[in-house]
Amino acid sequence: MKRGFLAALLLSGASFALACSDTTSTAGAAGLSGTYDVVLSNQLVFVTSQDRDELRVLDLTRSPREFLPAPNPLEPLAIPVIARPDSLTRDVGYDSSGHDVSGPYIYARSSGGRGISVVAANPARLNEVTRLATGQLITAFAAHAPVAEGAPSVLYYALQTRPEAAEQLCGPFGGGVVMRQELPGPEGFDAAALPPALPVFCLKPADTVMSLITLPARANVADSLVVAIRNVSGTSRLVRVVADGASVEIPYKRPRPAPYVVPTYTDLVDIPARLVATHPSYEVRKDKVAGKCPEGSVEKSQDDGTTICIETWPAGRYVYVVLDELTCSSSDCEGVIALDNGPDPLVPSAAPVLARDVTGAPMLTLKPSGGLPTGLTLRADLQVREFLSDSVAYINTIPLLGIVPSSNGDITLFRADERRAFNLDRHPTDGPLSASVTAELRDSNELARTEQVQGAITAIEPGCPQVDATNATAFLCNGTVPGGTYRFVFQGELPGLVGLRRDLTVEDPQLLIETDLATARGVVPGDSIVLENNAGACSTIIPILRLEDQGNGLTRLYPDLSNEEVAAGAQACASYPNFSVRAGATVKPYLLYSGLESSDTFVQRLNVGEAYTVSSFLDYYYHPNGFDLGLDPPKSPTTYAPAPLTLTLTPNIGASDRLNPGDRFVVTLLPRFRRFVFGVDTSSTSNLAVYTLPASVVATDVDGASLAFLAYPSADGILQVALESISDNVDNLTYLRAFQ
Repeated sequence: MKRGFLAALLLSGASFALACSDTTSTAGAAGLSGTYDVVLSNQLVFVTSQDRDELRVLDLTRSPREFLPAPNPLEPLAIPVIARPDSLTRDVGYDSSGHDVSGPYIYARSSGGRGISVVAANPARLNEVTRLATGQLITAFAAHAPVAEGAPSVLYYALQTRPEAAEQLCGPFGGGVVMRQELPGPEGFDAAALPPALPVFCLKPADTVMSLITLPARANVADSLVVAIRNVSGTSRLVRVVADGASVEIPYKRPRPAPYVVPTYTDLVDIPARLVATHPSYEVRKDKVAGKCPEGSVEKSQDDGTTICIETWPAGRYVYVVLDELTCSSSDCEGVIALDNGPDPLVPSAAPVLARDVTGAPMLTLKPSGGLPTGLTLRADLQVREFLSDSVAYINTIPLLGIVPSSNGDITLFRADERRAFNLDRHPTDGPLSASVTAELRDSNELARTEQVQGAITAIEPGCPQVDATNATAFLCNGTVPGGTYRFVFQGELPGLVGLRRDLTVEDPQLLIETDLATARGVVPGDSIVLENNAGACSTIIPILRLEDQGNGLTRLYPDLSNEEVAAGAQACASYPNFSVRAGATVKPYLLYSGLESSDTFVQRLNVGEAYTVSSFLDYYYHPNGFDLGLDPPKSPTTYAPAPLTLTLTPNIGASDRLNPGDRFVVTLLPRFRRFVFGVDTSSTSNLAVYTLPASVVATDVDGASLAFLAYPSADGILQVALESISDNVDNLTYLRAFQ
């Protein structure tokens, strides 16, 4: 995926200058060429230099940060590996507390290749220890560190076709196989004495392994693998297998994706996945209930003598997957979901299913803001900067942070510990804010009128609770409200019927008004004609008596001159060359615009008390705290209404003694939901212009700084991101550092 999806978009570009971590200058001239993948081990970031058949190593412990030098310090260290490396993995290990630790090796392979380079990851060695020749096409690999002193590292790799060594287990015909290779430590490594690779899982015909991981390994227990499989028939599945040669699949399932339906876990389907990841152990702080720690948490003492409640989530509890858009056939095919292995990692669930988020409801798919996910990493206890509803920056430590780069250049952060997206639009002390509506009365010049009208607009999602609103009455369900601004213009000028020319050359032209837009804009008797010249509008507003189709595409507007004052005023302005049409006060006096007031944003005319339907098919895009649909056991009654939800806006005020022609209610829908998405400033004035296409990502803490490192094939470089300094929902130029 990395080479096929990203290589076609490869650009080249480099500018080399040493800089601080809060600048955009490029640092560390390593001569990278083909940065398709990065992997983190022992505070070293290994990166492919594909076109040179090498790996380069960025040392995170150095100050200033730079690539490790070669014995000739004028050159960066280059580790020769197999030809055209574009995929890396490492020995993943966990200590007794479940925290992530690195093993002795990293591994490199090439898309379409048949070999794997085994590279010692210890900073004192950093060399290719051996090169494994498999004889077959390799499609994925994963490894785990030694589980005990003197135990080997274990490498798993998937082959597209079966070697002879797998025929006894799998038979001579059929699909590929997952092989297991033990590797002793780098000290005294003897390639000639390596034990043979053994088959541990047989694939069905036409299957391809897209990605695989090892779940936390333990001494004297057979390894468990999670394998993402795609079949040429256009189907995919995700399975857990025990790497003991039994070839038994435990399928991961999720409720069949269907819009507007709360999943019930009764209709389960296979999961199409193309990238798989899991997590180390992490701790979540819980609030005390009636002075006691809630069930599942333990009380821990602090240095100041106070106690807190801590809930520990074991390593490997959840498997996070990037959905396979190629074989997914539902409306929910892009993004990241989590699968639950069960509360006890020593006894994983025999029927793993879609995880539930922190609210207890079935997890929603975490979708990128645009493009397709190109990578995924999970890391415990990193800090991010959050701008909350008061616009003040807060540094928050996240128990388990998820990072997803996308093909459109955006990077998305999510709360992997909560299995849901960030919501940055919340109060710093009171927590999440409810969705709301504001309505402001303005005059025709868009200036706020001192007299505001309470309850001028009604915003209703039937079945949802009432929420606070400004000059409006609102019943809304959090996590469903779309953002947007609407203008309800009272007796406004109809769009397209403003400043039109009259034909003054015909006989008796005084009030000859013809237009081809009358029908399209819904002109009705009771609307008004406003005559205009260069000096301004006529002071007399002329009512429309009737409309008549002329048969030539034009509609004639006949004035109502029954009132003597109107007739006299119209006569005085009969020579004015221009005219506009304004909505009347009684029949559909409101003109509704979505956004700014223009012909392109005009929606329709509305009567006072006539509802406008913003949408009839609103679903939940976020589960706020207190969400109570789909819980197990179910809750009754519920606060939230099942989707699909309909949202209507209704203008309630229209009396001419309270509103003047051209007054408008500017109505703003406030979802109170803001994800954590950010981009890179790639404008022509930025020296990051080629950092447009991110690939894989790793993250770690470096001397108290939370840093992410992304590979950019488009730039032949790595981008360092300071997570505790980056700004959300904008393209960033500072707190980024490029290495090329």
